[in-house]
Amino acid sequence: MARLNLHEYQQDILARLQEVTANAGSTSSSRLGVEVGGQHWLINLRDISEVLPVPDISPVPLTRSWFLGMANVRGNLYGVTDLAAFMGGPFTSMTAQSRILLVHERYQVNAALLIDRLVGLRTLESMTLQTPEPGEADAHGEHYKDEHGQVWQVLALESLLTGSEFMQVAA
Repeated sequence: MARLNLHEYQQDILARLQEVTANAGSTSSSRLGVEVGGQHWLINLRDISEVLPVPDISPVPLTRSWFLGMANVRGNLYGVTDLAAFMGGPFTSMTAQSRILLVHERYQVNAALLIDRLVGLRTLESMTLQTPEPGEADAHGEHYKDEHGQVWQVLALESLLTGSEFMQVAA
């Protein structure tokens, strides 16, 4: 069995991100699959500009516990949010697989989201849209099930970023 070269895998994902960003006018069903707080999420590739290993994060006093602080990425400061903790789950344990997702510049906010790990690229055509039971509407977005029975939630990043709680980092 061939071994997975993590560096090449990440470079491939970054190349796909750049390709999607360059072709922003086209519609793509490819989504970035990530794990956050033990759950699987799908993120539109156009919502993310980069996927990076976790850089040094400088804590900011008197902020909410899910706001980890500021990170300097090539001279630009990004506010880093622990996505799992923000959504009410457990805090993310930083491991070698942990990553930050830099939110695309079109949202005009220098935000980075800490995730547990990358799962890889997924296409919506290979999944089945799940119909929620009455009264079980999810504020985060649609749910899909893949061919292995794994449930994936779509992260509505624009809704997350424009929500009042996300921008209120002061404790």
